[in-house]
Amino acid sequence: MIVRFFGNAKAVAGADTIEIEADPGTVSHFVEQLGERCGEEMKALLPYCRLAHGSVVLDPESAMPITGEVVVLPPVSGG
Repeated sequence: MIVRFFGNAKAVAGADTIEIEADPGTVSHFVEQLGERCGEEMKALLPYCRLAHGSVVLDPESAMPITGEVVVLPPVSGG
């Protein structure tokens, strides 16, 4: 699974993309895996992010796709 980061999630991850093997399970489980892989700062940010696969924003309790690309969308602010 390719994980692409945007915004401050990219800065926290230290990379535009990473590759991670997704275990079968929920999106919430994948978020836990991703936090373990990317460190404490990412763990703290991920609860505020949304994940999308293709054009679909993933619900935390839905089944995690195990192939393709997932994007991490951090919260944004503006004004």
